[in-house]
Amino acid sequence: MTEEKKGRAERKTAISLAEAGIGSIFYVHSIEGSAVECHRLRELGFCEKAEVVKLAHGAMTVCLVCGSKLGLNKGLAKRIFVTSAKKDSAL
Repeated sequence: MTEEKKGRAERKTAISLAEAGIGSIFYVHSIEGSAVECHRLRELGFCEKAEVVKLAHGAMTVCLVCGSKLGLNKGLAKRIFVTSAKKDSAL
């Protein structure tokens, strides 16, 4: 499978971080939004292929990324698309 086809197939299975299950491990697939927001999220560690563990959701989505716990509002969590890391997960 070519990289382009693989990327399209992964995008179809990507879900927003807001929709992701609590306690699961994910990889960041892509980030949508303005260039400034995307840049800031990447500075916080939400780079493509970064491992993310969603810890809680509600008014804030709390996740573990790059060894730090971060809280994101629902709007930002909806702009971060993740894919499951099932084969690496103990869940």
